[in-house]
Amino acid sequence: MKCIEVKTDPSYNVWIGSALTSQIGKLLYPIASGHRVAMITDMYVDPLYGEEVTAAIEDYGIEVQSFPIMVEEKTKNLSTVETLLRKLTQENYSKDDVILDVGGGMISDIAGMTAALFLSGIKVVHMPSTLLAMTDAAIGGKAELNLPEGKGIVGTVYQPELVVADIDMLATLPEHEIRSGMGEIMKYAVLEDSGLYNKLLNHPARTDLNDLENIIWQCAQIKAHIVEDDPAGFGNRGLVRLGHTAGQAIEAATDYSILHGEAVGLGMLVMAYGTGNRKTGDKIKALLEKYDLPTTIEWPDREIISAALFKGVEDRNYEGTYSIVVPEAIGHCVRKKVSARELTLILKKGLVAIKHGKNQSGKRHSLRSFRRARS
Repeated sequence: MKCIEVKTDPSYNVWIGSALTSQIGKLLYPIASGHRVAMITDMYVDPLYGEEVTAAIEDYGIEVQSFPIMVEEKTKNLSTVETLLRKLTQENYSKDDVILDVGGGMISDIAGMTAALFLSGIKVVHMPSTLLAMTDAAIGGKAELNLPEGKGIVGTVYQPELVVADIDMLATLPEHEIRSGMGEIMKYAVLEDSGLYNKLLNHPARTDLNDLENIIWQCAQIKAHIVEDDPAGFGNRGLVRLGHTAGQAIEAATDYSILHGEAVGLGMLVMAYGTGNRKTGDKIKALLEKYDLPTTIEWPDREIISAALFKGVEDRNYEGTYSIVVPEAIGHCVRKKVSARELTLILKKGLVAIKHGKNQSGKRHSLRSFRRARS
């Protein structure tokens, strides 16, 4: 078991290890003793871990009430948060009570926003159940919701009291979700850690939970350091959007039929090739292929570019420019401001490059064929 202190204001610990579900009551006791816990989880995770988490907390004399919800990108919105706020009000939850979310990144977004808004803010604890959430979404306090006009437009930064990542939960995660999480892990390898890149490329982490624990810890450390330097997201925290400008555009254009980690991987590839960093792009592509992640997408370029320009609100600046993260080399990425025309040209060049790419076997490794292979 490993622990990382995230030195924000307030600071909090991120616990990473095995068998932490059985210890959640002990970890919650200092902040929840004498109060109630509202457990927000999704309807897929609740049957797997709801009873076990509840029992572990109740063993410490803490009352728990479960609020399972249906979660997908289309329901990660204000309506879902309003429903939860009304339920908490109807059940007479107070300022001293605690929200515990158990699930993936969308659950931590919804629960984090609910905690920030209920009674002007109550305590929240994240218990991520997916690889993507353990390495990224649960750390840093960002809670984002979608609007019809775009993804992540409604948001806040509201730091948790605690993050508890039980890697044993990954044993029940579908293989495609593991691969999606690897896409987010690759982002950190490209962003700040060439050693992690080499490890992932030469010693693939598939189902070895011990190996995944170390990789999650490395990524969590990188995210923690970035968040500590820029908790509100006005500076270098923007670097964690590596792969997201093109990636979220792909998600929006395809109506979220692609998993987030897949989109981030494609987004890094598009940005590397689109900015002329072909050597870096080839290295990213090699890593994506190693984990059976898509390296091309059969979708109209104009729809992806349109989504980036008109739905990419998070990257848009007040003067009409866009902030992008460029992977110039493994372990070295920079933020740049570009005009709408420049972004259009970058995306066109990058999308053309990946559509003409070949995987190591000489076959096109597209999103469409990838999905057929795993269905």
